[in-house]
Amino acid sequence: MNIRKTLIIIASAIILLLFGFVSSVSYNMGMSYGADNAESIRASKAKAEETHEQLVKSVLVAKITNSQIKNEINSSGRVVSLNNITISSEVQGRLIGVNAFKKGTEIKKGEVIFSVKNTDLKHLIDAKKSRFMSLVSSNLADIKLDYNTEYAKWERFFNAINIDKSLPDFPEMSSTKEKNYIVSRSILAEYLSVKSDEEKLSKYTVFAPFDGIITKSYSDVGGNVNPGSPVVDFIRKGKMEIELTVNTSEIQFINVGDKVSFSENGNTYNGKVIRKGNFVNPSTQNISVFTSININENSLFNGMYLNATITTNGTDDVCKLPRRAIFEENKVFTVNNDNKLKITEVNIIAYQGDDVIVDNLSDNTLIVSEPLVNISEGTIVKPISN
Repeated sequence: MNIRKTLIIIASAIILLLFGFVSSVSYNMGMSYGADNAESIRASKAKAEETHEQLVKSVLVAKITNSQIKNEINSSGRVVSLNNITISSEVQGRLIGVNAFKKGTEIKKGEVIFSVKNTDLKHLIDAKKSRFMSLVSSNLADIKLDYNTEYAKWERFFNAINIDKSLPDFPEMSSTKEKNYIVSRSILAEYLSVKSDEEKLSKYTVFAPFDGIITKSYSDVGGNVNPGSPVVDFIRKGKMEIELTVNTSEIQFINVGDKVSFSENGNTYNGKVIRKGNFVNPSTQNISVFTSININENSLFNGMYLNATITTNGTDDVCKLPRRAIFEENKVFTVNNDNKLKITEVNIIAYQGDDVIVDNLSDNTLIVSEPLVNISEGTIVKPISN
């Protein structure tokens, strides 16, 4: 047992001596290395400190400068003709003519769109005119005898009557006695009866109220129509308007006369706001704005869709922010003087594409112009100018 204890003591002493020797050598070598490599050690520590600084998040910021900004409201709409009407027949009969009522047929203002056969009525009117001429003729002698001073005008009136033309204007009666005579002889009553039939006859031929195009036909030559029967749909050629829709929050910035620019397949057109709706579409909750458009009549067609930008009057003391900086509908991060993040609510008054316009931020405020994820108010950041 004594030999075993002795061996353990000797071994422990040897280990302690070796540990002391190694420690001494390591210390001397470390001191020597530190003296020889002091600069590289300092550089390494500086790099470590820089790495620590990089743990502070860098964020893109923009400095607020309030000014006047013209609101640009984007929308889209369909081109429609300024006039789009359905022309119906006011009389009964058979459609006549040499041209069929086909879609796309262009008709100039004043040209015949369609006619209804009027032979029976025309003969009836001619017969009534003949009887009226006989009535006036039979009274000319009495007029000359009793109203000699008025005879010349009645003679001119009688000579102006033509079976193939509308009756001339009725002579103006200059005295009560003359008026009683004309009325008692039923001359005025017969005149008005013929004029009424002539007015009815004019409805048998329908003329184009403006230069236009037939877009739909409900009948054709040879077909029978009744009073109120639609015959064709007719649109004005060249003059167009566009119905745009905007949010209810944007309608307050739009005024009649504001300029509008349109685009379609690389082509651009100009126009202006001509009227605003005062009602909300129940399905979209938007309001309609109607605009004119200056076009070459061969470049746009009824029914086409165009993108539009309405440029309104400028709004003072506002600024523009990127939409991506907004979170929770109306909040942004701002950076205070201590480089700490702060949540600020903004008052959005309009949207412009990828931007919003707000009116409650002070000049020189630093706002974070990029979205931040997993970061909270009060966090220290390193602002970088955008």
